[in-house]
Amino acid sequence: MTDSVHSGFGLLEKAGLVLLAIQIAVIASMFVQNGLDDLPNGFLFVAMITSLMIAANRRLARDEQVRGSAGWIVAWRGAALALLAVITVFVVFYRYLPLVTPETAGRGIYALLWGVIALKGAAMGKLKPGGAIGLRVPWTLNSRLAWEKAHRTLGRILFWFGLIGLVVSLVIPPMVSIGLWFATVLSGVTLALVEARQTWRADPERLAK
Repeated sequence: MTDSVHSGFGLLEKAGLVLLAIQIAVIASMFVQNGLDDLPNGFLFVAMITSLMIAANRRLARDEQVRGSAGWIVAWRGAALALLAVITVFVVFYRYLPLVTPETAGRGIYALLWGVIALKGAAMGKLKPGGAIGLRVPWTLNSRLAWEKAHRTLGRILFWFGLIGLVVSLVIPPMVSIGLWFATVLSGVTLALVEARQTWRADPERLAK
């Protein structure tokens, strides 16, 4: 299977995980405020469908038999995921926002920050070596392997911890959320740079400057 096919299914999986994290965050917030009885009818079912789509996309990405029709599969599954996202937005705006207090509004802002770093993490591994955007330090600029190692490491940390932060952001205090947000970014950058420097030192093709 070509890299473009893997990329399509990978993008669907990451987008689905972000959407599922948002759905779980809304469910958790509604449960904390009013219990599960206040959840919109069918919203739990929507979250279950989203999780099943994520699992199916991962399975299809490994199936060599879908090679010829992979483009169509990615397209219609992307449309289905977009429909689930529209339903989620509808629920948030018409059932969740009317219940928002100043405190929960602050949590919503920090939820957006968690969503941003999750999306940045999903795209981090696609940055071209030596590009204008990324971790531009001497050892990443002088070694392709070090650049790729740094951005893969940072991408994984931002994506997965971003998802976790997004899930809990609507139920934990805003100050705790923003503290964890900064800690995630700082620790991710630090670990990525440390691993990149180790990779640079072991790279026989590095440019010594």
